[in-house]
Amino acid sequence: MNWGFKEDWPVARKAKAPAFVYPTCVRHAKTRKDVRLRHFFLCDGCTKLWTKDAFGGNAPLYVGEKLDGYCLLCNQIKTARLRTWFLCDICHRVAGAIGRNHVAEEAILNFWNADVKPRSPHLEIIRNDISSLRPRRDTDVSGTAPMDFLVRDLRTGKEVFGIENKTGRSSIQDMSQFQLDVSDCDTILNDMSRLSIPAYIIHAQVLEIWQPPTLGNKIMGLWWTDVYKMAEHFKAVKKRADENRGAAYFGKKAFLEIDTFPDAVEGKSGITLVDRFARDGAPEMYHS
Repeated sequence: MNWGFKEDWPVARKAKAPAFVYPTCVRHAKTRKDVRLRHFFLCDGCTKLWTKDAFGGNAPLYVGEKLDGYCLLCNQIKTARLRTWFLCDICHRVAGAIGRNHVAEEAILNFWNADVKPRSPHLEIIRNDISSLRPRRDTDVSGTAPMDFLVRDLRTGKEVFGIENKTGRSSIQDMSQFQLDVSDCDTILNDMSRLSIPAYIIHAQVLEIWQPPTLGNKIMGLWWTDVYKMAEHFKAVKKRADENRGAAYFGKKAFLEIDTFPDAVEGKSGITLVDRFARDGAPEMYHS
């Protein structure tokens, strides 16, 4: 058979390779390139909590043998097992931080009850947003969560200020600057506007402790500041290197030792935060 010119010859077509489907993040409920099998040592109770409240009823894909060690979520030494789910990088990071936040929140409550309440018994601290792992969707609006604690004046029954907890591995002294996500700044400012109250920020240093192969968390120190000190020590907004979101940077001198906090609440070092808020309104914590 005469095929004529070479360019007229039939061309064999390459078979299409089947499209690769990335796993689904059980918290985002969608496929993502960064979804991988993630591993957590959890007790039975905390496993049920995550399965029901955070992962849309998706049970762990793998459950290991029983062992005595720390549950990553409740931070208690008890019978735990290795559990695995498909999670993206962000959800893996958030899930791993919940237990640390619980330890920080308990430390703030213990400090309040030991050092603030005896001097200001008319003030009651309320846990307003207990750290928990919730479902996450791309349509969720950032900067809308409530502050972690509210403080109520029992004489009037009204909330007078809020407290936002920020947890990390470093002490304030070891930092070059304090970093806070722009969305976290917006959360504080939005709740201040909604409730018409000012806010303190408490940084909690929490470090890991181990009972191999499990790990728990331990409080190492607390430092405090307020929204006005943050605004006065604002440096810049930059993109996080590891994620596509902005972070505000503040000079670490905005923070003070926690043992000075009861004096600040009473206004012994000058005007109280409540009175300054009534006089000046909310500050601009950051600007682009």
